[in-house]
Amino acid sequence: MPALLEVTDVRLSFGGLQALDGPSLQVADGEVVGLIGPNGAGKTSLFNCIGGLYRPRSGSIRVAGTEVTRLPRHRIASLGVGRTFQNLGLLASQTVLENVLAGAYHATRGGYWASALALPALARTERRLRGTALQLLAELDLERLATRIVGTLPFGTLKRVELARALLSEPRLLLIDEPANGLIHGEVTELGTTLRRLAAERGTAILLVEHHMGLVTSVCDRVVVLNFGRLIAEGDPHAVARDPDVVAAYLGSAAA
Repeated sequence: MPALLEVTDVRLSFGGLQALDGPSLQVADGEVVGLIGPNGAGKTSLFNCIGGLYRPRSGSIRVAGTEVTRLPRHRIASLGVGRTFQNLGLLASQTVLENVLAGAYHATRGGYWASALALPALARTERRLRGTALQLLAELDLERLATRIVGTLPFGTLKRVELARALLSEPRLLLIDEPANGLIHGEVTELGTTLRRLAAERGTAILLVEHHMGLVTSVCDRVVVLNFGRLIAEGDPHAVARDPDVVAAYLGSAAA
């Protein structure tokens, strides 16, 4: 059975800068894979290729067997790809519930006239999505904050709100970009528990970009290491952390 996500020999450049130089990786249903490497290694560029923000020059990216490198972003999302961003994209003046419901924009296809006329099918969809959103907020210990304005909440809570928004579309593959950034120790531990639960209970495949190695080693089944756009190591998180090439990439050649 093929992996849910299959990235093969992807290349991407910006002018004379080679952002991605042929990395390949796979992620299966229910698997948590860490994508790590020093700053500028190409991690976010690869995320942007998978999600449709960038189109690679060559190579293949398949989600559930479908080639996505030339698909628009909404079509990739409809295949079951969700994403969180390093820089939060929440609406500060809206409530927690409203922000989470924004994650289902592609699920409400009624358009202007359906909304204006309050067509029954659209109303049923909105009721279903609202119920799902409230359930997600309960799972992430956010239910009591559903009516709070997002701009009044602490950063660690906002990370969970963004995760709930990404989960509303029930993605099979979740791309998570540096979720531990700005969190305190207890929040990182709680986040790790949540990610493992998503993989185990929902079968969600997770590709995680993260610099917090404690989180990576505690939640990831495997890690993939990029440096200058190339894959330099892959395997068990603890073994990879001791790989001389990985140590050199993070600390300089003298460290190896």
